[in-house]
Amino acid sequence: MPPGGRVVLWALLAFGATVVAVVFDPKWVLAPLIGVAVYKVGTTMLRSMAADAHAAPGPPQPVLHRAERTLYWCEQCGAELLLVVRGATGAPRHCGERMHERVELLSDQ
Repeated sequence: MPPGGRVVLWALLAFGATVVAVVFDPKWVLAPLIGVAVYKVGTTMLRSMAADAHAAPGPPQPVLHRAERTLYWCEQCGAELLLVVRGATGAPRHCGERMHERVELLSDQ
């Protein structure tokens, strides 16, 4: 579609929306516009979340069990995760937020 055609199309849509709003009720124009806005915001949020989730390069590396262990905990709900195999360098997500890393030193028993 040529650039001038888009301007004409948007002008016709605006004119049609104005006529519908005046003749009938503005809700017949606002409801589809709100629906499109919710759809756009939702798809944008899902795409941004999918872009953040990435696989680590290479196979997972086992964590060496020495005198310490790595835990991740969620600040919002208190869930804890013990790291057994490191698949990525970043912290995992829980409750929509990044978990906090905590390293504990183990005592010899």
